Amino acid sequence: MALKEDLLEGRASGYTADVDGPVVLPQPSRAHEVDGGQRLLNLVPAPTWECGRRTARVWEAGYALSPATENWARHVREADRARPALAVGFVGATSAGKSWLVSKLQSDGAAQPASFEQSFAGGVDLQSMTSDINLYMDPVDHLYYVDFEGTYGTLPLQYYAADVAKVVQRCADVMSWESKRRQVLKESFQPAVAYLMCDVVVFLTREKLVCRRALEECEQFARAANVRVTNALPPALIIVQNCCGPSEGIFDPEKCTEAFRRAHFSGGRWNYDDPLQDTSSNASKAAAQWAEYFRSIDCFCLPDEYTFCKRSGFYGEEVCKDAIMKLKAKIRERLDEGLPARTDTGISLSQFQWFSALSTLCSIINDQETVAMSAIYIHAGAVAGGINELKSVLLQLMHPMKRQETFDPEDFQRRLAVAIGITARFVVRHDLAEEEAVQVIKYIVSLFPCGAVAPSSVERADGSKRPVVCGQNQLFHQGLHRSDVLVRTVDAGWLQHISEWLQGGVTYAWPGEFTCSESVEQASNQAVLTASLLEQVEEYKVEKCLEGLAPKVGTPWVLKAHGSFSSSGLKVVQDTARLCIVCTDGGSESGGFWKLWSSGSVNDLLPVWRHCGTHIAAQLHPGRSQV
Repeated sequence: MALKEDLLEGRASGYTADVDGPVVLPQPSRAHEVDGGQRLLNLVPAPTWECGRRTARVWEAGYALSPATENWARHVREADRARPALAVGFVGATSAGKSWLVSKLQSDGAAQPASFEQSFAGGVDLQSMTSDINLYMDPVDHLYYVDFEGTYGTLPLQYYAADVAKVVQRCADVMSWESKRRQVLKESFQPAVAYLMCDVVVFLTREKLVCRRALEECEQFARAANVRVTNALPPALIIVQNCCGPSEGIFDPEKCTEAFRRAHFSGGRWNYDDPLQDTSSNASKAAAQWAEYFRSIDCFCLPDEYTFCKRSGFYGEEVCKDAIMKLKAKIRERLDEGLPARTDTGISLSQFQWFSALSTLCSIINDQETVAMSAIYIHAGAVAGGINELKSVLLQLMHPMKRQETFDPEDFQRRLAVAIGITARFVVRHDLAEEEAVQVIKYIVSLFPCGAVAPSSVERADGSKRPVVCGQNQLFHQGLHRSDVLVRTVDAGWLQHISEWLQGGVTYAWPGEFTCSESVEQASNQAVLTASLLEQVEEYKVEKCLEGLAPKVGTPWVLKAHGSFSSSGLKVVQDTARLCIVCTDGGSESGGFWKLWSSGSVNDLLPVWRHCGTHIAAQLHPGRSQV
């Protein structure tokens, strides 16, 4: 078990190799000398105990995401707290050309995917690309290229290292590691990280775009990413047919995209603003199904750069170079389109915050829990400081992790009042202008819940007869409702029924715009909320004047703040790592960037600092020193 713990913590990750291809391994003639390169996350063996019929317990193959310690630390140190994180994920089958494309898109002088060559006793040279999850930073365009291991590979070479073999060979069926790796990559690790952490997803395939298989793989990727996601912002999708011949490729991106739509959505109709414009048409229904998961879709064909046709004058290298330039421009265009929407809604991540969000997501994936991007943004905002840290606390307050089975409008109203009080104290203590205060009110309004009811084709997985409603707030609502509980399909086929039963239910998504819950719709009046905020701001300004130039808030301020949230029934906890809801001082940075991995999910207790907690305890509970 000690070795297993070392692997999970990244201490035994020196065995890394840039290999992910379909390799049948004879024993090599010499030891592997491998380099971790730009690996960010390792898929480490994490065998689990399972009960056997005759034996007490047996090992079963399993995997977990763990940071590549040195690379993780280096990337976090180099992350810019002011620059937005723009991430592009590359997914697809093994040997589709993901790492090759990353090397072509990278600027001159930037880190490149390593090419690993190993000669074996038979004299066979093997060339494979990256395994696990790798990160390449473009220093010119300031982009994160995330290169994922292919979905149809075999075990990487590092599994034949002595220390890893000790863990792998504990399972009775050693070959189960290979099938399990493909399963978790295809159904969990790759879809979740790529879909939720990347603004643009590039799906590479060597199948012709007219082939249905490429379409089905993209659909499977999207469904796998959303199967246990309660709220998320959809990325842009770019489908790339790699290594196509001169006669089968359409090398004009616009014509290629139009041909793809025409082939798979009859008539070629695709309206991103209103994909359901003609609900009687099979074309618009198919387009709407895709629009549920991606905010845009583009298609590219890349030729084999070594292809040359003397008869037609086709020069593969020049055509490939031109197509990659257009692809790079399209990636930048899609990134620029998505950035304003994230900035306006207050959920844009800086490069530093991106690693914080990724660490939280990995913890959730390893625990096989339902992914709520709101929880991830709460943690990411907590490490940002300033007004972003305030938004983190407000999001945690208005959209708690542990929600009740049914929406309670009275509890929501109490939380709303607490949010206004926290904002008022922050405005006074940080000298925010009125315009900035109004922007915070807009953010609070965006945290109101959607009340849309799901179709009757699904029901709650727990057997309850209560209606299934959308659990998203307006902040994450992008034309797609998502159920707030796990559900099951009413008239599912036997295979789908078994799949949903084994998973304990899935989240259900259906198209539709945000509709504020009727029970709290009247409270969403921005003018009324702004007036209430400014009124409290004036009251706290008086308290601040009475305190003079004292660096810390005094007892009157603390008691007034405590009175604003004590009747709500919300609990507080002493926590100096996050913004204090009483004095609104920012969280400390003690512990460094290692907190980004170890912190995990955020609890629902509201943070107060020791100074404020001591004042509250002294007045309310004489004899106690703190909360």
